[in-house]
Amino acid sequence: MDYINPTLDLSEIRARFGRDRRVLIRDFFKPDVADALARAVEAIDWSLCYRDTQGDRRLTGEQLRGLEEDQRAHLINGITEVARRGFQFSFFTESLADAMYRGETGLLARFIRWMADEAFLSVMRDITGVPDVNRVYAQATMYAPGSFLLAHDDHVDVEDRRLAYVINLTRQWRPDWGGLLNFSDRDGSVRDSYFPHFNSLSLFAVPQTHFVSYVPPFAQGQRNAITGWLIAA
Repeated sequence: MDYINPTLDLSEIRARFGRDRRVLIRDFFKPDVADALARAVEAIDWSLCYRDTQGDRRLTGEQLRGLEEDQRAHLINGITEVARRGFQFSFFTESLADAMYRGETGLLARFIRWMADEAFLSVMRDITGVPDVNRVYAQATMYAPGSFLLAHDDHVDVEDRRLAYVINLTRQWRPDWGGLLNFSDRDGSVRDSYFPHFNSLSLFAVPQTHFVSYVPPFAQGQRNAITGWLIAA
């Protein structure tokens, strides 16, 4: 099945990516596909991912609901302290790659299988001119009040990440609620800022310095997406 909007002007998108090494594509999927994905993501029982002094950590929804008020305060203070000293993130997630490998048959698992096949990968190669991507990693992500992702470039030594993507599935959002994908230069200047328009695809080459702006306490909603990397095996 072809989930992609057939009216997209791929040549124009290809030109924009070639100029900037990144592109925001509005209305990327057919409307019914985007609606179904949004409903599926909204139903996730989210886990919190963050870093502490020992490395990456994850708390399941059940574990989060079991925290006492003082434990929550201690968790937030620890996240903040790591952010003061170096790279940090705090947002909610669910690994869709794990669901695919477990053989699950739900909508999100089927969608990730589709992304890992030629129907999606061939379009990504065509848009970006990166011919050797042949593997996909995907996770659902949710940014709620207090969530953020500090500046980094997505490069890791253990795998060849060539492209990063964000499939935006937030129905209503405001720019003053944070959660924007920002691209910055070495001097700190923000060169581009991508708003999470519903049914848009943010696609950019790796490495490229970027961050997701802090979602303040007064934000009313959650910024949902499917995010990950396209990898050359």
